Amino acid sequence: MASISFEGRPTQVLHTYQVWRIGSDENDKSLDYYSPDKSLHKLHASLTRGEKALYLENESRTGCVAMNGIRFGGPMIITYRDAIDGIVKLKFGNIEYMIRVSGSITGY
Repeated sequence: MASISFEGRPTQVLHTYQVWRIGSDENDKSLDYYSPDKSLHKLHASLTRGEKALYLENESRTGCVAMNGIRFGGPMIITYRDAIDGIVKLKFGNIEYMIRVSGSITGY
């Protein structure tokens, strides 16, 4: 199982093959999470739950995306092994998020 926590919003379960789009364009109704924070681009990142892992993609050209404090520019695969006490910390721009994962996401 995997769920994501956004500050000020209830925890959301990530379902298989569901794509979460994160950004700052308040007029884009396709975004699953909107923040007016200027450190986010209109479409900053996307997070997809596959059968055995989560796939995180930095959709911005210059924006910061980090997992557990490590910045990256391309796609990132997140598995249960990346979790520290069941939590993976994500950062988009200046905003931090938490993903809770259990071993069942990878079939272990």
